[in-house]
Amino acid sequence: MKNKWFVSLLMVVVMMCACWTGAVAEEVRKTFTSGAYSCVLLDDGTVEIERYYGSATDFVIADTIDGKKVTAIGEGAFRYYTSMTSVIIPDSVTAIGEKAFYECKSLTSVTIPESVTSIGDYAFCSCKSLTSVTIPNSVTSIGNYAFFACDSLTNITIPDSVVQIGANPFAYCGNLRSISVSPDHPYLAVIDGVLFQKADKILIAYPADIKSTTYSIPYGITTIGDSAFYNCSSLKSVTIPDTVTSIGNDTFYCCSSLTSIAIPNSVTFIGDDAFLWCDSLRSAVISDSVTFIGNHAFFMCIYLTLTVPRNSYAAEYAKTNDIPYNYSDANDWLNN
Repeated sequence: MKNKWFVSLLMVVVMMCACWTGAVAEEVRKTFTSGAYSCVLLDDGTVEIERYYGSATDFVIADTIDGKKVTAIGEGAFRYYTSMTSVIIPDSVTAIGEKAFYECKSLTSVTIPESVTSIGDYAFCSCKSLTSVTIPNSVTSIGNYAFFACDSLTNITIPDSVVQIGANPFAYCGNLRSISVSPDHPYLAVIDGVLFQKADKILIAYPADIKSTTYSIPYGITTIGDSAFYNCSSLKSVTIPDTVTSIGNDTFYCCSSLTSIAIPNSVTFIGDDAFLWCDSLRSAVISDSVTFIGNHAFFMCIYLTLTVPRNSYAAEYAKTNDIPYNYSDANDWLNN
């Protein structure tokens, strides 16, 4: 009995120590204010800009604050800063954080120095006036939706240094016509203006302002990435080869002209919201290879009728979600 009591007491002490250690670790995060900047002092003695409260329009970010080198622009540091029209990031900075310039709607130009190695998720999301951006050859990673809804971007070049790229960084860029990479890029490829990741054979981004009404995904591609065709409103039909096994989340979101789609017998996964708001979609043929269809995959496809195999996962999905459907073998009797 005493042993059990001792073990219980020991466990309580350990848990209290863990909580105390966590509290101490939290206290180590030192913040300070200098002028219009709110900052975090990092472990290496450099500074991350946590928030900026100024009102400059043509803005040059400080490379030192209180004598300390600025190396990072933190999460949401300049978010909703709607008066800023241009920004120059100093060459001391190595990281642009998540949502760093989120909804800087007046921002037309940004200078990213060769020191920057990472651009975070949604870093320039909804910078609707941004007409061009040069990604330097130092950047190795571009986060999910980094330039989402940058409506004024018409083209983008991705340097050879990039070896990691998130879900379509250029989704909802309504005027984006082309994405460029060098022919020798070690990680990425562009075919007919469409961006692919080589190693895993992923279709990453189809520029929204390509005017073609039809598109055939190259044979050999295995994954259509998240938001790859996001808001590609000109597309009426897309041909998917039988090498594709996965259709990601939001892949064809708001492809408002898409009228029909055939899912080949290689596909097993259709992600959340994959065809959400494809309100011209009337026909989708789904094979019995599909074993997962995500939430709201065909939501607001108000004219849609699915064609599905009898006793298949897709048939059950159609029944559960009250989507009209036909059986793909309904007319087999004609061949008997």
